[in-house]
Amino acid sequence: GVALTNPKALLFFAAFLPQFVDPARPAALQYAVLGALFVAIDALVMLAYALAGRQALRWLSPTGLRRLNRSCAGGMAALALLLASYRRHVA
Repeated sequence: GVALTNPKALLFFAAFLPQFVDPARPAALQYAVLGALFVAIDALVMLAYALAGRQALRWLSPTGLRRLNRSCAGGMAALALLLASYRRHVA
């Protein structure tokens, strides 16, 4: 779904897929098969992410989530301070 509206993905597919298409055979069918293969692989990857996320929720207790949130907040605050202290040197 997202790749269809992403110009970078369209450019990638335009550059990547033609090398797998046999010019002696109907191109439309080959592109359809390659597209279906991409969708199937993408669905499997997204399923793996969903299952990993579900497992992570089981592992993280409310205390663990609080620690994770505080750690992330501390890291973001540290990066904000680093960015605020950055001085641009003009050559």
